[in-house]
Amino acid sequence: MKPNVRRPPAYRILVFNQNGTAARPLGPYIKARFGWFWQVPGTGTIQVKADHPLAARLMQCKRDVVPIRAYYNGTEWEGRVMHAEIEGEPGNEIVTATCIGNLFWLATILGWVNPLFPPSVQVGLTGKQDVMFGPLDFVFKYFLARNAIRQQKPIHMALPIRYDIPEPPDLDDFASIDAVIRYITGLGDDLVILSSRFTRLDELFAQTLNSTEIGMSMKMHIPALDGPSPQVFNVDTLGRLQNILNLSRDNFLWFTNPNNILGLADPSTWNKVTAPGFIFDTHKKRDRTHMIWRTSNGQIKWYKRGVDHPTATSAIVGGKAPEFLNDLVEWGANLAIKAILNAIAPGLNLGEILIGDLLDDIFFAYQRFNDLELRDDLGPWGFGEVFADNSGAWTLDAFAVGFEALKAAGPQESLKLQVQSGGPDGRGFSFGADDGSGTRFLVGDIMTFWDRGTMIQDYVSGVEVEDSRGEFCTEYITIGDDKAIKDGWAQLVDRIKVLSSLSRAAANSTN
Repeated sequence: MKPNVRRPPAYRILVFNQNGTAARPLGPYIKARFGWFWQVPGTGTIQVKADHPLAARLMQCKRDVVPIRAYYNGTEWEGRVMHAEIEGEPGNEIVTATCIGNLFWLATILGWVNPLFPPSVQVGLTGKQDVMFGPLDFVFKYFLARNAIRQQKPIHMALPIRYDIPEPPDLDDFASIDAVIRYITGLGDDLVILSSRFTRLDELFAQTLNSTEIGMSMKMHIPALDGPSPQVFNVDTLGRLQNILNLSRDNFLWFTNPNNILGLADPSTWNKVTAPGFIFDTHKKRDRTHMIWRTSNGQIKWYKRGVDHPTATSAIVGGKAPEFLNDLVEWGANLAIKAILNAIAPGLNLGEILIGDLLDDIFFAYQRFNDLELRDDLGPWGFGEVFADNSGAWTLDAFAVGFEALKAAGPQESLKLQVQSGGPDGRGFSFGADDGSGTRFLVGDIMTFWDRGTMIQDYVSGVEVEDSRGEFCTEYITIGDDKAIKDGWAQLVDRIKVLSSLSRAAANSTN
């Protein structure tokens, strides 16, 4: 029996109650399609007949939470119903439930300046923004944990924190100063700085994600169903805010309360998910370039490949100079004017004329980032530069802004495949957890595509699997960032998201 027309259906779907303490199998369905994506929430669609035992439950999303978990080839899709509709002739209607993955939590949590204070009083040790610097994995979990604790949401952080320490360099490799600079630059690949002032966490993380190789996940953990908890930073009480910078233990005020001698926290709950909740984590890409998609072997039913010409090889970042530099320039200019005027007319006391802020934001207000290799490839006819919006240059976050802008304006290539899961003989590639066959792949895997001498190697950024009963399962695979082949509707949604971000930025401006 071919694996993609098997009975029961390709998906085993569970529908949970509001807080995940009980679940019922969905059973038969007309059609189900779920999508897994590297850095954004997954998507899902389920169709059942109106007389299905759980049709009414899917329609309860208006005033209730309807969590969903779907199993496919050893991997899971998890989220909730966001929209449901019933349509058709009376007595023959179909219920369609549209679902969103758990990473959507990031779009519903704001990064407060100080989660311990009410909204009317927002000041922190770092000033008007909550600022954190360090390894990307830690910084993301820092912001999410602080604000999940504030909202009392059961979103725990996976441990241990991932921080890649580079190997000591071989001094013989440093043949020039450029080699030294490249090595030093590489040391910061895993280091980021983020600042939040009531910023949506998905937007706060987006800029960093666009310039790195990291993906994200938000897994449900149901102790009664999934067994022992993995190691996590538990966010069940406000006391966790006191030691969140440590992110390795749950002992409340551990630095003044070693071994919990004050009895302020239950050791049985440390680093564990004790009730149904969610576990946030970040992930690196896997090298699966030995897995090659070929247009000649019959598994690919349709494909679309797009390329974009680069629109810039330089990015300008900034607009405001560091405040201390503005003050220094103003002080120096005033001192010079005073000396000159008093020298010309010492008896008139003209040296009190001040320039004010006339010279503000002139020196070191802008910074340029170049893709020299791309500039050489394009030659003199290549397009020039782009402006990257940022409040100030010569800050750590300006580097992220500049390199993200270069990537967005640079050359783009992406590929969409529509394939028969497992191929005609069931021995081809299929999406799912590793089973030892060497034919399974996941989102984030770097794979190879070959067609008539053209070879592309890039990561799988998204997979959608559709199961229509009685037909072969179809997998829709996106390789590379999909900017080059994104349809008009998706591009419009992206523009709206950018406009909404700008409006929030203006409202939160502190300058």
